[in-house]
Amino acid sequence: MQLRLAWRRNILLRLGAGIFLAVALFTGIYTTYVMQSLRHEAEQNLLERAERLAAVLSRALARPLFDMNGTAVSSVVDASGATPEVLTLRVLDPDGKLLASYAAAQKEQIGAISVHRDISYSDARRSYPVGSIDLSYSRQQMDGDLQRQIVNTLTANLLLALGIVLAIFLVGRRAYRQFAGIRHGLEKLTHGETDFKLSGVGRIDQVGRMSDAVLRFRDTMTRLRDTERALRDLNYELEERISARTAELSLSMQMARDSQAILQAIVDTALDAVVRMDARGRIVGWNRQAETIFGWKREEVLELELETTVIPPRFRYDFRTDLQRLLKHSGSASRTEVFALRRDGEEFPIELAITQVSTEEGNTHEFCAFIRDISVRREREQKLVSANVMAEAANVAKTEFLANMSHEIRTPMSAVIGMSYLALRTELTSKQHEYISKIHRAALTLLGIINDILDFSKIEAGRLELEAIPFALEDVLANVNSVTAQRAADKQLQYLVHVDTDVPRYLVGDPLRLGQVLINLVNNAVKFTQEGRLELRCQLRAEAPPGGKALLRFTVRDTGIGMTPQQRARLFRAFSQANGSTTRQYGGTGLGLSISQQLVRLMGGNIDVESELDRGSTFHFDLPFALSDAAALAVQAAVYHGPAGEPLDGAARRSARVLLAEDSADNQDVTRELLELQGLEVDVVDNGLDAVKRLMEAGPGVYDLVLMDLAMPAMDGHEATSLLRTDSRFSELPIIAVTSDAVAGVQARCLEEGMQDYLTKPLDPQRLFNVLSRWLGMAMKVIPPAAPLPQTDDEHDARQALDELAALLSEYSGESKDYFSRVRGSLATVLSPQVMARLDHHMEQYEYEAAGSLLAVAIRSLHE
Repeated sequence: MQLRLAWRRNILLRLGAGIFLAVALFTGIYTTYVMQSLRHEAEQNLLERAERLAAVLSRALARPLFDMNGTAVSSVVDASGATPEVLTLRVLDPDGKLLASYAAAQKEQIGAISVHRDISYSDARRSYPVGSIDLSYSRQQMDGDLQRQIVNTLTANLLLALGIVLAIFLVGRRAYRQFAGIRHGLEKLTHGETDFKLSGVGRIDQVGRMSDAVLRFRDTMTRLRDTERALRDLNYELEERISARTAELSLSMQMARDSQAILQAIVDTALDAVVRMDARGRIVGWNRQAETIFGWKREEVLELELETTVIPPRFRYDFRTDLQRLLKHSGSASRTEVFALRRDGEEFPIELAITQVSTEEGNTHEFCAFIRDISVRREREQKLVSANVMAEAANVAKTEFLANMSHEIRTPMSAVIGMSYLALRTELTSKQHEYISKIHRAALTLLGIINDILDFSKIEAGRLELEAIPFALEDVLANVNSVTAQRAADKQLQYLVHVDTDVPRYLVGDPLRLGQVLINLVNNAVKFTQEGRLELRCQLRAEAPPGGKALLRFTVRDTGIGMTPQQRARLFRAFSQANGSTTRQYGGTGLGLSISQQLVRLMGGNIDVESELDRGSTFHFDLPFALSDAAALAVQAAVYHGPAGEPLDGAARRSARVLLAEDSADNQDVTRELLELQGLEVDVVDNGLDAVKRLMEAGPGVYDLVLMDLAMPAMDGHEATSLLRTDSRFSELPIIAVTSDAVAGVQARCLEEGMQDYLTKPLDPQRLFNVLSRWLGMAMKVIPPAAPLPQTDDEHDARQALDELAALLSEYSGESKDYFSRVRGSLATVLSPQVMARLDHHMEQYEYEAAGSLLAVAIRSLHE
């Protein structure tokens, strides 16, 4: 009984006994496994030794058995007895007859290993079976070694188990004393005593951590006692406060009842239907406006589901989904437009807003729906949408009509300008020459107006494309100056062009559209400035980082009539000017500034204006440009214009044959006349299909060049060119595109399809002759206008010649040089030899800008 009690109370005893048994069990299992392994290994070694001995004996007995030498056989058998493990050895002939044997005396043969081996003798020709041997090997020595190994292993395991149990007992006894101190401290805590010490405090093992936990428990008990005393004090104070708050709550509840009545009055008088629902969607509130909208009385719909009462079947699933979403996301709201049902079954549109609200209990949810009848609003919106669709359709139709009118407008304009150009080179009276010159200039002015209208329509239709090519800024400004300087000089205005020194010279962008904007702004300044000055300036706003863009500011400033704030507000509207009298007094379509603003926005900027009435105006805009260099500019010029061939002298001229594909009879006549003026042979076809047939019939080498209109019936110029380029015979034939659609995309498409160059209608004769010279490799004749028939000095004096030439130079017209050649003698009568020499030089070098500036100074001097 005492042993059982000690076993139950003493954990060290149980721990030691358990460890001892575990060590004994596992060491016994391990020992058994090791012994089995050693026995198997020993048996294998013994069997191998027996096999090797049998092999040696077989070789030793082979020849004696073959020779039937019994003495030698017996000697070998007796010699094997020297091996202590050999128990028996028997030598048999091929028939199994015993020839010789050996048996060890007084040796145990139980469990012996036996080996049988056949013996054969081999000579050079064959092998002869001569007998066999039976050999048995003793296991006695092997068994003795294994028994000794088992005894040694068991002894070592027993000592190991005893040592482990002893070490655990010694360590556990010390820990037991420390645990006893912890138990003593806990017993004191149960009696309310906190004055005790523990020996394991400060250690990092389990004893130390348990000691620290007991001390923390002691401190917590102390704080709890202090808190309990504080709670008793607070309870007394809280009872007093509850009495005071009860009185306040009674007053608040009375105020809440009053607020509820006010809120109910507000809900009942609301202009929208207000419906309250519980968590299952049943109606618990229904104001008067809901009765008016849906036709149901409050008493009729309470406890009914809103979904089945006023929501059409096709919208009920979405309605349930919204309620479920609101339940999952507290505080969220839903707002949508759906159809609802009146009591009589009529469907009508409503605006439905649902929000989730918590009840006073806080554990249930309600929904509040605000419903507005939007039937009248929907009807108005539908009318507005229909009106907008009709307006947009009309606007799109207008813009598409204008955008597609380029060919139809430019075709007759090409005939007017071309015919007047040709007429000026025939014999005319002075009056006829004057009339036709004015027709020619008026046609060019009309072409500018048409270009503005078409540009505006292309911008509206989204068909205007910008180029991004290298260009020299000074070339753009020089062209602007050449076009606008004469007009400023005619009004005796001071005209300044200033470019800051840090502005980059070579840029990447659309030089044509940049020049168009600047010309519009400068011409606008000249138009509305009667006296004073105007200035065109370019500044660097932000320098380009490596690989970035430079920001340039362009400013046009004048001292003209200025504008009021109201006039500035509508300045960039299409087809409008500052006021109605402006158009009558100064002319214009009102499109220039609108187009300029659109172009600047397409290029990444915006035109701003500062103006004061009678004090002048300032227009400026900022544009970003990538930087280029002179080499890139030269490459770009070669791509677009090809190599500029040197003019050939008269002896080098030869006749060339040109095929003209053009569907307009008037333009056929004009183009044929222009080509025949240069001595070229011209064949005309009406469409691209006829052009392909004519070339296929004639074969290569007959035609030196093809002028191909792009817009023709039967087959257009694009398809005809693509068809010709598939035939290797015409792969090198120069094909020049002629089109009325002067946009970058068309030009790029022509070059990609294999056309060598690109001309726009109306054809500029000088541009046409330059292109022909380049691709035909022959110089074009200079064809000046024919001199009028004999005229009097009064009809055409020197001053009139000056004005006429200045007008041509201001338009940068290709006729300027021809006209100068005709009137040079008359100009020499009023200009000094020095001025004439400079004017001759400028005209010879096609420096029309410099010639125009020089002529403006001369005219001003003559007027003075």
